[in-house]
Amino acid sequence: MQLQPWLIPYQQQLTTLLQNNQLAHGLLISGPTGIGKSVLANWLAASLLCTEQLKPCGKCKSCLLRLAGSHSDLLIIDSSGSSIGVDSVRQLSQFMYGRAQQQLNKVVLLADAEKLTEAAANALLKTLEEPPQNSFLLLQTRASNTLAATLLSRCQHWALAAEFGAATLHWLTQHSNRAVPEFLLTYCAGGPLKALSMLESGEADQLQLTLHNLNQFLADKLTLQDIVKQLDGVSELRQLLGWFLTQQLLPAMTGQDPQRILAIHQLYSRWCRDEMQILGQNKVLALSAFLTELKRLQG
Repeated sequence: MQLQPWLIPYQQQLTTLLQNNQLAHGLLISGPTGIGKSVLANWLAASLLCTEQLKPCGKCKSCLLRLAGSHSDLLIIDSSGSSIGVDSVRQLSQFMYGRAQQQLNKVVLLADAEKLTEAAANALLKTLEEPPQNSFLLLQTRASNTLAATLLSRCQHWALAAEFGAATLHWLTQHSNRAVPEFLLTYCAGGPLKALSMLESGEADQLQLTLHNLNQFLADKLTLQDIVKQLDGVSELRQLLGWFLTQQLLPAMTGQDPQRILAIHQLYSRWCRDEMQILGQNKVLALSAFLTELKRLQG
């Protein structure tokens, strides 16, 4: 199983722990969206379930069952909803305490651990305090700072660092036939897999055009109507505008009136709050008002 180059150091360390039987029963893999948390977790799950010396072999019965999605000793918790409740934790606890059917180990994969409700997190603590032998819980999260300290203390924490370097940019250029905008990895918070997905879908090109047009609007080269029409169709508008302000507009205003810069921060915060909290708000009108005031403040 070939992992992305920035994941290999973590893979090597985990392999050593696995070979020396020093792997914790509860592991937490954290990092930004698109860094490869699920890739590393799935590789580790495959290694724990493989019955051959060189793990994962991809050819033994256990590996073939896992690849077919029918391995009886692997449980993948559904985290697609808005939260992960107590019932899911009870399911994984019962699974972990059961007897392995294929070989020694049982593995549970739980992504988006930040979605655990307080009751679910408390229930999970009981399993982590007295983990069953040869059972492993692999948690993943993009927001480890939101997890309870008690939960963190009972897991072996693997924090995957964000990737912004030249080697990662080179990897992106190797895996896509599209030009890689210089700002893309920064926009993706150092998540190369998210950046690659945006490149392949054409979203990165659209993003580059939108950022260009925002600058054109602020420079009086594009009308309010045109920029609002384009922004109205953006799915992650709060993220895009926040990134534009903090990474492009405000750095260019360094040395200017601090009160004006503070007013821009407050303007954005109010717009985000209203966007999330006011039901039935005329979003086009609110966006037009935000952009008009932003243009006035940036001078």
